[in-house]
Amino acid sequence: MKLPVNFEQFSKNPVAAVAFSMLAAVSYLYWDVKSGYEEQITQARKEIAVLNQKVDRMNYALKRSDSALAAAITELRLINTMKKM
Repeated sequence: MKLPVNFEQFSKNPVAAVAFSMLAAVSYLYWDVKSGYEEQITQARKEIAVLNQKVDRMNYALKRSDSALAAAITELRLINTMKKM
């Protein structure tokens, strides 16, 4: 693999050679972090989909329990009213 900066160029202008090397390093780190965030975003989207399904099931169960409670309260009121008569 041929390096973009050889020793002669490095010895003539070491500041530019180091700056070029740092630019390559920073570019790689930016790419690495960006790809890591993309993986986290896809994982979070999957988790959000699962949690949305759980919320939907819980809402359905809550509505059923509210309906059952309302029916039980109505029945208890009728029983108490009949006992008072």
